[in-house]
Amino acid sequence: MEKKLELFKGLFSNYINISILHIDNNLDLVNSTLEEIKNKNQGKIKYISFIDENSAKLSSARVFEYIVLSNILSYCTNKEEILKSHYKALENSGNIIILEKTSNDNRYEILDMLENLGFQAPNTIELFDDVLIFTAKKMHHWGYGL
Repeated sequence: MEKKLELFKGLFSNYINISILHIDNNLDLVNSTLEEIKNKNQGKIKYISFIDENSAKLSSARVFEYIVLSNILSYCTNKEEILKSHYKALENSGNIIILEKTSNDNRYEILDMLENLGFQAPNTIELFDDVLIFTAKKMHHWGYGL
């Protein structure tokens, strides 16, 4: 597992003062790795424990370089609204990383949503045994990135 978490770290660029948001639904898979990234880059992490869909909605604009969602989308009825709020909360050229249990069987739904909402280069990574990783980027002047 340690080797897989090292590979997961590769999804993050080294930015001094990195700003990460992590919304977690008791997955607890990458918490210690995110702390390492934060400490290495003298950054900050805002943690939100997922309780319900309202706890995942954001109202800030261009605050985070990375947003990590750990097993929350399957528990939201309005996934697009959640992802739109996260799109706005990302800095231009920011990244969203979504971890979803493979048993949720929502791979293509998430990839389609990311693309339809203006995220660029949506991708799936099969790194962990029971969890899929989705990545996508917000690009300035692409899609809704204005």
